[in-house]
Amino acid sequence: MRNKLFAISFALFLSVTAWSQTSDTNFVRTENSFPNQAIELTNKIEIYPNPAVEYVTVKINNSNLEHTEIEMRSIIGNEIRVKVEKISENEYKIPVKDFATGYYFVIVKDEVVRFKKAYRFLKD
Repeated sequence: MRNKLFAISFALFLSVTAWSQTSDTNFVRTENSFPNQAIELTNKIEIYPNPAVEYVTVKINNSNLEHTEIEMRSIIGNEIRVKVEKISENEYKIPVKDFATGYYFVIVKDEVVRFKKAYRFLKD
């Protein structure tokens, strides 16, 4: 019973973390910007396609991440070992073809700059 309660609590925590489906961004005004305009500085992360069938792509724009790591977790928090393929400097491909239908989390993290964010996607 205690383990089930822990798993449910962890899944709830991850789902709240992934609620926004967009990353934290910092905005700053410059001398030349108009009063209502802001320039986005860091870590815009996209996860697509959603729902996914064969693979999920993680694209990181305006990044200040130095040593990006990507993890996969089931909806209840179990770690799933996957081979992450680096397509380009800021784009990664994760195969999900053999996963069961359901929700999963992609966790993008960087210990150097203390960044960690979970993104939920549906495997169709």
